[in-house]
Amino acid sequence: MLRRVVPLLLTVSLIATPQVVVAQSINQLFQQGNAAQSAGNFPEAERIFRRVIRLEPNNAVAYNSLGNALSDQGKLEEAIANYQQAIRLNPNYAYAYNNLGIALSEHGKLGEAIANYRLALNLPDQKGTPASVHTLAYNNLGNALYQQGKLDEAITNYQQAIRLDPNYAYPYNGLGNALKDQGKLDEAITNYRQAIRLDPNYALPYNNLGIALYDQGKLDEAIANYQQAIRLDPNYALPYSNLGSALYDQGKLDEAIANYRLALNLPDSQATPASAHTLAHNNLGNALKDQGKLEEAITNYRQAIRLDPNYALPYNNLGIALYGQGKLDEAIANYRLALNLPDSQATPASAHTLSHRNLGNVLRDQGKLEEAIAEYKRSIALDSNYFTAQNNLKEAERLLALQHNPQSVVTGDQKHLPSEEEEPLVKVLRSTARIIAEVSEDISIGTGWVVKRQGNTVWIVTNRHVISDSQSKCPSDKIEVEFFSELPDDKRPRYKATIEELTDVNDSELDLAVLKVTGIPDDIQPLEFRSGRVRRNTSVLVIGHPFTIDDPWNSASGKVTNYDQNSPMLPIDANLAEGNSGGPVINEQMEVIAVMVRIRNNRDLALDLNQPSPNISQFSDATGGIGLAYRIDIVLDKLRQWRILN
Repeated sequence: MLRRVVPLLLTVSLIATPQVVVAQSINQLFQQGNAAQSAGNFPEAERIFRRVIRLEPNNAVAYNSLGNALSDQGKLEEAIANYQQAIRLNPNYAYAYNNLGIALSEHGKLGEAIANYRLALNLPDQKGTPASVHTLAYNNLGNALYQQGKLDEAITNYQQAIRLDPNYAYPYNGLGNALKDQGKLDEAITNYRQAIRLDPNYALPYNNLGIALYDQGKLDEAIANYQQAIRLDPNYALPYSNLGSALYDQGKLDEAIANYRLALNLPDSQATPASAHTLAHNNLGNALKDQGKLEEAITNYRQAIRLDPNYALPYNNLGIALYGQGKLDEAIANYRLALNLPDSQATPASAHTLSHRNLGNVLRDQGKLEEAIAEYKRSIALDSNYFTAQNNLKEAERLLALQHNPQSVVTGDQKHLPSEEEEPLVKVLRSTARIIAEVSEDISIGTGWVVKRQGNTVWIVTNRHVISDSQSKCPSDKIEVEFFSELPDDKRPRYKATIEELTDVNDSELDLAVLKVTGIPDDIQPLEFRSGRVRRNTSVLVIGHPFTIDDPWNSASGKVTNYDQNSPMLPIDANLAEGNSGGPVINEQMEVIAVMVRIRNNRDLALDLNQPSPNISQFSDATGGIGLAYRIDIVLDKLRQWRILN
């Protein structure tokens, strides 16, 4: 937030005794004007400072103060003119340069704003409230550089403001923003908390702390901070929109929609990457789309675009809604419009990353597989960790291979297995399934393992999130599985799977599903398992299909790092990524001791982000490292409850 100040010392002209009465009147008017300004009565402050100028046309402070009153009413052109007049009257008036910079920045003239902040810094510092002019100018210069995307320079200026006045809260908030945009969430959070400690009534750092906590998957904490920002400033639109997003991610669509509408009923406020109203219309569209209200969603996306034609994300989302209506050509047009605009960050990936993926989906559905593959590759080139595009690419390449050779799928794959001498894990690999589920228009790939067999039917344990849409939480109605062989992807047989059981979507304690598959080769048998206490540093193998590895059925070696009988989880130190979810954790006796469910990097985790694990919060975001798996006895209890096992 930018704050203008009025210096405590007023420059007035006292020439002779008759002027004393005028001077006293001027001082009284300044006191009245400052009081009106502090109370938010900007029209009254404007009226008073205009009266001062009529009495003293050469009073630079009066022009500066009038500029403040005009700027706070949104009359930026008039404000700029008054700041410039203050500078003409007093070229050494540093506060006027600072305030002129603020008005120019709000007018979108960042280059001119930066020049004026630098001019203020080239003049002697002046004490004032809430901080000296140099402290304010460094902070505001940091804000302008931040808006230009010059994060390192912005950080330098915020730090200089803090050095000048360690008790001034605002630069800590700005520093937090810049660090957050550099991905340094822990450092950002530290600075937001310091801003709050220094000024507990300062709403912005609560909102921004909420954003950082949201990015860490800590939705409950994020919500608490958004709500505190709203309590402190009920007319601040942005935290309502952000609160809506957190509630949306918790599946509370009606509450999310209510908060988006509250944001839209308040005055708009500028933010990054777009204004509060632009973001609220875009996010309201998402919630309405998830409720199946496509026409209302489209209306909101179009309104977001009208508010900010250069914000790419609503074009992408409009394309998704049009795709849902079967308007493929219109969807394609909007994806391409998004790609012609500057990229903007979003969850789970940037607007361009998402648009390339979505464009690929439409082209795939039009049968243009080669073009679809090219779009998926462009999405991955922008973000190699965006596993949805990776999964869609693999499936499109398989479909293209089948299109070129429709008879390529092998009906019997047992002769394409290595011997146990060649591959000692062959039986474990054979009983570990690769699960492919269509969720919305995308492909989810995860892991499961055979827990039971009767005749030619097997039951496969996996995670609920592997076979469910990440937003609607609805399970897929098209699930297929593959079993290990050394056949290439386009030749490996697939089997249709049905959902036998799955835990409730609101069950935050257990994320499990059981699939039923028939017509399975005789050699695929249930894996053995061992329940009970597990020693620390037990060596294990985690079998799965991480998106980071080209070939499926990867076996990652690791160790159990801890055991807590009061926790359903075992922490596993191994090289893991999205795609390992649902996979078996095997001990040296080839027994299942746990079932993978989470990995430390929320972004690479198919599990809902509104269920962050406190066990892994201390680890940095990176693919691989520490994963969490359900202890097998917890899983077995549920399987017996479902009567899958006796």
